[in-house]
Amino acid sequence: MRYLALIVLASCAFDPRAATGTLDAATIDGPGDGGATPDADLDAAAVDAAPDAQVIDAQVIDAQVIDAQVIDAQPIDAQPIDARPIDAQPIDAQPIDAQPIDAQPRCVGYQAVTGAPATSRYRRVNTLTLWTSAAADCRSDGGYLVIPETTGEATAVYSFVNPNGSSPFYWAGISDPQRDGIWTTVENQTFANPPFAPGQPNARMGEIYVLVSSSGQFYDWFDNGTQEYACECIP
Repeated sequence: MRYLALIVLASCAFDPRAATGTLDAATIDGPGDGGATPDADLDAAAVDAAPDAQVIDAQVIDAQVIDAQVIDAQPIDAQPIDARPIDAQPIDAQPIDAQPIDAQPRCVGYQAVTGAPATSRYRRVNTLTLWTSAAADCRSDGGYLVIPETTGEATAVYSFVNPNGSSPFYWAGISDPQRDGIWTTVENQTFANPPFAPGQPNARMGEIYVLVSSSGQFYDWFDNGTQEYACECIP
């Protein structure tokens, strides 16, 4: 009985913590945990001490995100292709026809006439022609039916044309289509004080165009009459 009592006493005095240290106090419970459950302390002390304390995302892949210097930061079209469009200086800035290919030199076939203004050139036609046809012919090459502005020019052109004796006159580019006494040139300017011969114009029906005689005097004449003429051109 003596030995049995000793064994019982020894069993009652055994403290497992004395053999294993203070596992609950230091590891599981932690100091002053107020009786928290072992699982709670395990998460606080053990899990947080794991490598996840600096989690992979602490310096996340996006911390310097791929888009920090995004492709569009300096977009491809920051200086767009059209910044200086193809036609900024258009192809036709100096148009092809600024000097047209088919532009003919002025006054081709014309010549200076002694006694006439040096600024003009003249071309003669020794064919009896209607006034309207003569005017159109002169326009066709850049000239106009002669407008003798002085007696000196009128007589000089007469000598140049030298009309035949059967009709010793030439057409002038002056007319009165309204028959109102206002004589107008083929350049649409009023011809003031035409040097008509005595008794002219006599205003017979249809006499709306001007003839010039060898003396440089003017005569009115029919619209269906035909005469020789000269064209005038200013180079």
